[in-house]
Amino acid sequence: MKGLEFAIVRYGSIWNDPAWNLAVPNPASASRTKVESTLAEYPASFILIKHPQIGYILYDVGDYPSGEDGVPRSTFWKEYFPVQMVREDYVDQALPRNGVPLSDIACIILSHMHYDHAGGIKFFPGTRAAENVYVPKADFEAACLATLAEDGERDTDSPYWRSVVTTKGITYRFLEQDVELFPGVHVFLLAGHTPAVGALLLECESGNYLFPNDACSSRQNYGPPAKPTAIMHDSLAYQKSAAKLRQIEQQYHARLIFSHDLDEDRSYQHLPVFYR
Repeated sequence: MKGLEFAIVRYGSIWNDPAWNLAVPNPASASRTKVESTLAEYPASFILIKHPQIGYILYDVGDYPSGEDGVPRSTFWKEYFPVQMVREDYVDQALPRNGVPLSDIACIILSHMHYDHAGGIKFFPGTRAAENVYVPKADFEAACLATLAEDGERDTDSPYWRSVVTTKGITYRFLEQDVELFPGVHVFLLAGHTPAVGALLLECESGNYLFPNDACSSRQNYGPPAKPTAIMHDSLAYQKSAAKLRQIEQQYHARLIFSHDLDEDRSYQHLPVFYR
């Protein structure tokens, strides 16, 4: 589509054991009975879309600085998923620094409600984008169930965070099926990692780009064969979603852009560069 552009906004890194991202990446064996784990770096990013009719669209909004709203990161997430980010990298400063104030964002598409993809929604109350936040309904329901239960029944180590889900002033518009949301902007619902991750497809002039997001967050996950992560809602659905992604890739002759793949990320260009 003429005039449809996007930029990859890299906002830092998450460090964690590779086993969270790729199930059993370094297995012990009869000849290697002891193996060691080590923290590895995984890129964190969101996508800024410039649409010729709609204006600026965000696909995900990244994380939110720990404690800035009075809600510090829990011990579990600080210990097992430490972040390497500076304050200027978060969406509220990264975009204005590149000439795009938050007031210019027309709408937001959240792939899913995990904190590293949706946490930045806390920056948007009072903006026009807050009136137009699209999210997979099945995932939002799972986020509510995980975070709004009584404290004694709530999983405090869940990647769904109560402070994100309960952000005031946000109007959610629920996605219940695959849809061309705007001309050249498609969202495909993929179960597995969560009940539904919204994968993005953009039809640009130079070609089509497919963002599997955490439905298949790295080239290793994608395969073939597809290899699941440890943070998993439905492993059988994950395999079906990987097959569906491959069909979409082939149908649209799309280039894949992975969300948490450091090797792939090194080959990407980042904001202020736009893909056209």
